[in-house]
Amino acid sequence: MNRQLIRAIQGQLDAIDLSHDVKTWWRIFSFDEKTGEIRHLIERANLIPYQGADVLARALGGDTTYVAGAMYFEFENTAGSPSVPTPARDEDISYYLDTLSLSATKDYVRAPLVIPAGYSSSDSDKYAGNQVTFFATTAGTQGVHGRAFSNAANSKVYGVALAATPEPTQYTSDLLFSRTYDNVGVIPKEDGYQIGAQYLIRFL
Repeated sequence: MNRQLIRAIQGQLDAIDLSHDVKTWWRIFSFDEKTGEIRHLIERANLIPYQGADVLARALGGDTTYVAGAMYFEFENTAGSPSVPTPARDEDISYYLDTLSLSATKDYVRAPLVIPAGYSSSDSDKYAGNQVTFFATTAGTQGVHGRAFSNAANSKVYGVALAATPEPTQYTSDLLFSRTYDNVGVIPKEDGYQIGAQYLIRFL
């Protein structure tokens, strides 16, 4: 993705303020592949599973291979409404590797971060760089398990996640850090549009 398109998307997202009390947040959206104009936008709170603590422990301990490197866009191919799961904190990467592989209609797109994580202040008076922002977008026409990801297949994204990638080219080594779902809002994959996600976490 070119820098001009990234800037166009980020400008729209930066215009949406979050309360200082917000600690973690997801924004999922579809955008025009040519102009970057955002069409659909959903905002959600997140769940950090127990495996997320493993990621933090390794990163704080100095293992830089466990930095966040990819987002997952979970989707279902259906003409109706997707069947949205209720996540549990004890679920880990095996949900994406094993559970989704057994579904005939569900899959996920593993998308590398478009740009490195950004560090900024959530409060100009008190904090210097306590907010980390991650950003990724979909690409390609199929998920990890080979299900079609397209408008023709009625693909609808209903969940997203952030994962650490100790071996970036080997998805089976990923560790799950954060995920979110919504039973109301989904983002359809439309022709001429891709789907993006922004994840913010603040250390307050």
